[in-house]
Amino acid sequence: MEISEEREKAVKVVEGVNFDCLIMFLICMDAVVLGLLTVGFGDLQFRRVLFLLDRLCMAIFIFEMLVKMYAYGRSFFSSGWNIFDLSVITISAIPIASCMIILRTFRLFRTLRYINRFRPLKNVISVMLLILPSFLAMTVVLSVFAYVFGIMGVVMFGDEVVAFSDLSSSIFTLIQAFTFDGWASTIVRPMMRIYPYSWIYFYSFMMISFLLAVSFVLSAISVIMRRDFKIYTRF
Repeated sequence: MEISEEREKAVKVVEGVNFDCLIMFLICMDAVVLGLLTVGFGDLQFRRVLFLLDRLCMAIFIFEMLVKMYAYGRSFFSSGWNIFDLSVITISAIPIASCMIILRTFRLFRTLRYINRFRPLKNVISVMLLILPSFLAMTVVLSVFAYVFGIMGVVMFGDEVVAFSDLSSSIFTLIQAFTFDGWASTIVRPMMRIYPYSWIYFYSFMMISFLLAVSFVLSAISVIMRRDFKIYTRF
């Protein structure tokens, strides 16, 4: 009975708002510390302080996991968020993580579990998940067109233009054109000196890409409007 009461107290602590705010603050502070460690300050003493702060945050996170495991018992593993937290802490706590900051940054993903506390962030994530299928569909279709046009580019321009010398370079060039990253001045115009009609190839790909992008936007708007309509009709 005494153990049960202690666990109830532990559950109240770990489920309290103050506890969540504290962990959220520590995660943000650890994010700042990790960012400062990448800057490369010359002061060795300052870097040691940052390292100790990072280790302190790591110790608190481990203690948090232990308290939650004690409070929830076996039911701790029935929550996907708890398993996610435990996995992130375990990965970032392995010895090699002290040398590889990229592994320690996994701890920052824990901020995702606090999205439900903030309605605007929750709405953003909800919309993102709603339009994810449409985005994946557009990506697949665009990848097919990029692959086909990439092969065409190698066949037509590969002998003279380095940007189309192989399939990977050709697809990368098309991606650059799709993002409007100086494609007209750095790619198309120099190519037109060798292949005067190469603009037809690029504008064909750009028009198809534009239509796909517009289709995705319209599809996303339709999905969001249906979602808002369903929420409105509930009331």
